[in-house]
Amino acid sequence: MPENKHLRFLLYILYAALALAGFWLVLRFLLPWLAPFLLAFLLAALLERPVKLCMNRLHLPRWGAACLCTVVLWGLACTVVGLLVWRLGYELALMLGRLPTLLAGLPSLASQAEGYAYRFLISLPVQFQQFAQEMLDGLLEQGISLPNRLYDWLAGLVSGAVRALPGVSLFLFTSALATGMISASRPTLMRQIAAWIPQRWHGPMETAGTSLRGALGGWLKAQGLLMLITFGELTAGLLILRVDLALLLAALIALVDALPVFGTGTVLLPWGLCSLISGQLPLAIGLFILYGAITLVRNLLEPKLVGSRVGLPPLAALAAMYVGFQALGVLGMILFPLLAVLLKRLWDSGLLPHSGGRQA
Repeated sequence: MPENKHLRFLLYILYAALALAGFWLVLRFLLPWLAPFLLAFLLAALLERPVKLCMNRLHLPRWGAACLCTVVLWGLACTVVGLLVWRLGYELALMLGRLPTLLAGLPSLASQAEGYAYRFLISLPVQFQQFAQEMLDGLLEQGISLPNRLYDWLAGLVSGAVRALPGVSLFLFTSALATGMISASRPTLMRQIAAWIPQRWHGPMETAGTSLRGALGGWLKAQGLLMLITFGELTAGLLILRVDLALLLAALIALVDALPVFGTGTVLLPWGLCSLISGQLPLAIGLFILYGAITLVRNLLEPKLVGSRVGLPPLAALAAMYVGFQALGVLGMILFPLLAVLLKRLWDSGLLPHSGGRQA
């Protein structure tokens, strides 16, 4: 390593750029091929304790305990996913059945909006009326094409799901089969992996693995638990408010809440305001109360679940989200902040070199 601190800094920047490029290549090309086996390896690690428990309590051989735990795990997962898909399909069918009725009210709503827009236009100064008229015409044009675009979107969603079904089925079958195989031979497999790695790398890799497991596992558990709690609160609240499509709406709002920057207020607050304007006072009050309760619970639980050491400075999180979105879209908005958390943990643990570590 050069003694000149400026040259060292440039080399660190080059290494970081190469690492990011390699990370992007892995995510873009290699990850889709290895995804079922990586998932199986992770599930086999999670099943290690139940497998040992079955071996000790039920006196099963390792392959038998691995098969039993794998079947139970994937059976429960498929049952839960199947129930959710059935409920979501039911609510989507209900929404599609009511869509013509909802769209039938658009002409009267458009005429009311046109009256409001006319009164708004004549109240503006003359020099702004032309600009406002063009904006309103554009909004009206978008509103007229909204039903067709909605139908096209739903048709594309259904056709895309049908096209993806064989690939998803193959992915799940491969992951389930690989989970049982990896779990049955996990001790031997781990010894082989350790034998392939040079001995001098064992210590640093063990330290790095402990740091990464702490950061990644803690972040994923915290975010997953927060998402489940938010989903449960939303489902209970929307059912109490007698909102149709409660489960579907709760799942969508919880997904929006899990995305960086966004939150439940992105959906609940505009929804509550629209309900208030349209005269649905109980629904509006209920939505505002639901938003306040969810925000209070999240603010109370998040510091304890996530912890201050796992988080990122706001500017670093914003930069990671922007770069991730530019590189991989919405998926990058989730993965890149997570990568930044991992790099921060490695930096804090001293595994990444600091530019001020030597004197020039």
